[in-house]
Amino acid sequence: MKTKLMTTGILILGLATAPMLAMSNTLDVTAIESNFTQEQEKQDKQDKVKIEKENLPQAVRDAFKKDEKTGKEEIKEAWQMRGEDGKMYYAIKFDHNGKEMSKKYDATGKEKKD
Repeated sequence: MKTKLMTTGILILGLATAPMLAMSNTLDVTAIESNFTQEQEKQDKQDKVKIEKENLPQAVRDAFKKDEKTGKEEIKEAWQMRGEDGKMYYAIKFDHNGKEMSKKYDATGKEKKD
């Protein structure tokens, strides 16, 4: 009789705590996903850095000077960033007849078309 009562008590206790254990695991996964997302956003921001136009690689400067659309335009902003392929790219914003125009180049000066 004691064995049946003990077994029943343990079974009831186990059933009562099972939902709480399941909920705590779900919350932990959500917290991990949130931390991963925040870390990825930090990494993305670190991979895109505003630079001075004087710090652009010579190959990039030569490439946009040779381009008839950008050759005589003023550089408003320049950004250095790492692409999904792991290579370094340079995004440049120009003032083109009062309108903003952007172009992206790899480190060798080749224009990257998106």
